[in-house]
Amino acid sequence: MEDISGIKRVCGFYVSSMHLITMILPFIKEEINKGIKIETVLQYNLKENVSNMLSNLIINNEEKEKFLKINWSNNKIQKYSNVEKKLKNAVENNNKVNILISGSRKYIEEANEIVYKFINKNINKIRQKEITIINCYEVTEFDDNIREILDAHEFIINTAGIHKIEDIFEDYKKAN
Repeated sequence: MEDISGIKRVCGFYVSSMHLITMILPFIKEEINKGIKIETVLQYNLKENVSNMLSNLIINNEEKEKFLKINWSNNKIQKYSNVEKKLKNAVENNNKVNILISGSRKYIEEANEIVYKFINKNINKIRQKEITIINCYEVTEFDDNIREILDAHEFIINTAGIHKIEDIFEDYKKAN
């Protein structure tokens, strides 16, 4: 994917939907408390798991409601218009937008193509915005070299938030 200023590319890896939710919960909680918009493009429906996870946590009801307002349902990405409508609304009404994409590597690649098509089509509106694309890969779905995924991103997400990849993997050197 082409680099566009104002777009931050983040990757993450998870082994189950509960692991994904556990990993991103602290980051999303912090972002929604700042009023930052979270949009999702999900291969698998996470709604029930998110509800179950939140029912076991000690957080106030207002935070739970904000978290549950995020669309945790799976998305059909075959149609550009399905994703375009979501992103258009998010970008028009917010200066900062996080786009959480999760699923298999193939699903994430297809979703990213659609997201970048939207970005390129709306580049003049996007230039003044901060957009973070968070690609969360289901590790059981791919046997590819993890280095390829890391090389395509600048940052990595874990339970402690978003970090430069080099800060998490000390021996990692980005391929040229």
